[in-house]
Amino acid sequence: MSLYKSLSAALKDKEDVTGLKINLKGSFPKEVLDFPNLNELYLEGDCSKLPGDISGLNNCKIISVKWPSFSGDLSPLFSLKKLENLKIIETPMKRFLLPLGIVAAPLRTLTVKSCGLEMLPEEISMLTQLYELSLPNNKLTRLPQSFFELQFLKRLNLDSNSFENFPDVIKKMKSLSHLSFDSNLFSEEEKERIQREFNIWPS
Repeated sequence: MSLYKSLSAALKDKEDVTGLKINLKGSFPKEVLDFPNLNELYLEGDCSKLPGDISGLNNCKIISVKWPSFSGDLSPLFSLKKLENLKIIETPMKRFLLPLGIVAAPLRTLTVKSCGLEMLPEEISMLTQLYELSLPNNKLTRLPQSFFELQFLKRLNLDSNSFENFPDVIKKMKSLSHLSFDSNLFSEEEKERIQREFNIWPS
């Protein structure tokens, strides 16, 4: 696949563009929504807002966002009809919302890294096809009660968050085969409990 790095060059071959990597400065260019066969989109730069209507990205399967100055709402991404892999890196968001009343994207892999994330929504259970969830270097202290409904989740990374207690809801997750929980705020007593009850050795 040819990955276009210039929006102006890509616009000349809109029908042929399946991958796009662009560094944005300022507002989100609506021209990005005008590629009918776009499968992969990598967004970096200084963009602070995402348009409310991004249905032009409905064919995207992979999206990566890295916007350090972002101050808007990323929830429209979770309603894209074919999105399987979403990465949000170094993009400020204390929490993310899932669109109410809309079937969530068929995500298989979700990464939210170094975003200051403090809370996961109860509606995360809507992501029924999620296989891998990576949330390192955030500020999470708990998991929602609905978390155990992610029945197909195999891999979970919660490294470098602010957990003081191990989330017991993880006990209910029978399909989980890989769990990483290093560099949290566990006391020595809690570490011993985790070792005893879960056979995990957190650092």
